[in-house]
Amino acid sequence: MGRRALVLLVALVLAGVAAFAVFQFLSGIQSEVEADREKVTVFRAGSAIPEGAQGSQILQQGVITQGEENTEDLPLGAVTSEEQLQAVLGGRLAVGPIDQNEIITTSQWAQLTVDLKPLSELIPSGKQALTISTDAVRGVNGFVRPGDMVNLIITLDIEFTQIPVDSPIFGIPTETTAADGTGGEEASETVTYTRFVLQGLPVLAVAQDVRPEEGESQPVVTPTVDAEGNPVPPTEAAEEVPQTVFTLEVTPEQAERIAFSFENGSVWMTLVPSDFVEVETQGVTIESLFAGDIVSDIFGN
Repeated sequence: MGRRALVLLVALVLAGVAAFAVFQFLSGIQSEVEADREKVTVFRAGSAIPEGAQGSQILQQGVITQGEENTEDLPLGAVTSEEQLQAVLGGRLAVGPIDQNEIITTSQWAQLTVDLKPLSELIPSGKQALTISTDAVRGVNGFVRPGDMVNLIITLDIEFTQIPVDSPIFGIPTETTAADGTGGEEASETVTYTRFVLQGLPVLAVAQDVRPEEGESQPVVTPTVDAEGNPVPPTEAAEEVPQTVFTLEVTPEQAERIAFSFENGSVWMTLVPSDFVEVETQGVTIESLFAGDIVSDIFGN
């Protein structure tokens, strides 16, 4: 074989090796791309899940929906099987709020170190649980916690009938005409009145944060860790909103009075110390608001 033929043969062999290497390289890239585009099963929140929600209840309520997602788009720790979903949520709590349609991951759930008891088991015999809601200002700006005591103040309009004309009521001279408009001997008068309606009511729960039993500390949640053993911080809410939904421990009569107050008046809440002693008050009207004779102050003697 001549020298030129040998050189040509070697060149052809090297070209073939190079072509094969390029083919192998491109095939590897294509395989990786196809692998990344592979669809896998995922589970999403069908509706928003609040912080502290029990995973077992979420599973029973059918809140979780099943779908598919590209492998390359999966978040870290994504749950990809029904068995894994049951294991991750069973007996655990959501460590932070989970948005609707968000993919369920292992880092969103943590194991509770104490058993949860139904709220009904925490209500003393003869008492009931009643939930009320206020705005942030009327509800002490979210400073009320389970185990605290609160007072309720109501402002409402009270209509008094069969009042002798020109006689004072709560210090205010009545100048209305008789109910039939004839100037008879009796009239009706509406007075705006503010007074404590109930005092020293125990707070059983705020939102879903329940008062611990006597001698028991607050439930402790085991921190979730990542693959390297580092703690995963809970998801922070976009905006801190004061908790203004309160579940009170009340007697049947107190429950009726609270329901009437919210249906017919404007209710404010006050937070009291643990050594609070109930105080008797006379309430406030426009006459007593300024601690004086308002008619005399305005119009003179």
